[in-house]
Amino acid sequence: MIQPTHIQSLLNQMATTTGNKEINATLPMLLRILDKKGADKYLVQLGKLIIETQSNKELQVGTNYWANVKQGKDGLLISDLIKQPKMLENLAHAKLKLSSNDLKELLSETHKGGSTLESVFKEFLLERLPLATSKQEFLELSNLLIALQNGVFSMVIKEDNGKESLVQLKKQVEFLEFYSIFHHLGEISGIVSLNDENNVCLRLCVMSEKVKKILENRLNDLQGFDEIQIDVGQNEPLWDLESFEPSYILNLRG
Repeated sequence: MIQPTHIQSLLNQMATTTGNKEINATLPMLLRILDKKGADKYLVQLGKLIIETQSNKELQVGTNYWANVKQGKDGLLISDLIKQPKMLENLAHAKLKLSSNDLKELLSETHKGGSTLESVFKEFLLERLPLATSKQEFLELSNLLIALQNGVFSMVIKEDNGKESLVQLKKQVEFLEFYSIFHHLGEISGIVSLNDENNVCLRLCVMSEKVKKILENRLNDLQGFDEIQIDVGQNEPLWDLESFEPSYILNLRG
């Protein structure tokens, strides 16, 4: 049977990976396109460093990208740029954030009490909704409740390194879907399911071959899964936090 502990194990491993300084040195880096200087020349910000670089791919000024960066004989070489979803940038402004321990307690309460994750989280949100201190917080909590009505548990997690990540879960009849965004691992989606032999199977989809290789090297650290497969491809959130219809608020307790 698929248990919350399977998801907890997976999320813990992702957090450990992004918090490992040695691994971080090999992960895609975050850069921002500041200006376009010519046909294929751009001014980019890489951490605290601002440099001019070339790209055969058309880049959008003001947009953040993940990229592979390495030192070449003529300077820094930037390749394999992947546009970051706007949602990642907005996570820092989220009013409601859970720590990794908060999420662990929530999953533990779900497991021990026999309640669904959706019902436990719904009560948590409904208790907080009347206490919202701003319009933004009220709309954010309402959006999370609407997501739950559509079967999606969606929450911003503040990691131990101070960075925010996003976790979304959706339980189907025979499997569990999830979607997440991490600052350096990027977008990761997947499915946890049981096969005919009742083995717990994990299938991940990551944004690049580099991330795939990093995770494959740490498969032994993942607990509770009998089979693991990692593919490279595009990922879509289970619920778009950017879209919200206020009229849904009338039916939050449905």
